[in-house]
Amino acid sequence: MSALTSERNTVLIAAGGLEFTRGLEVASGSVVYAGAMTAINSGGKAVPAASSGAYTVVGRAENTASGGETVKTRSGVFLYNPVSSGAIAVTDINKKCYVADDQTVTLTSGTSAVIAGTIRDVNADGVAVEVGNTQL
Repeated sequence: MSALTSERNTVLIAAGGLEFTRGLEVASGSVVYAGAMTAINSGGKAVPAASSGAYTVVGRAENTASGGETVKTRSGVFLYNPVSSGAIAVTDINKKCYVADDQTVTLTSGTSAVIAGTIRDVNADGVAVEVGNTQL
């Protein structure tokens, strides 16, 4: 897959007692699209999650916002795409996964690993990943 260029309907699988919503200022020059896996950079600003950089994933974007605007992010379990079909299996449940881009996860960490979260389920629709809640 590739990074988002428009809003995405990223399905909420579960929130439970771990749901947390926060507003974050978007980094200058960045656009975070609704549904994107969202991270904070080393300056504490929101950016689309990416596979490299000093990023910490904080949740799913609830709205689209550009540099200087506020994006609302929500933690929980959301359905994202695997890097390729069959790349993540049911046997990977409860393992950590990594960011490939703001809508895609992978099992391999690469050289600049950005942790997406914990795999909670795998099905034909994608990978249910708990983002913004786990200490990995």
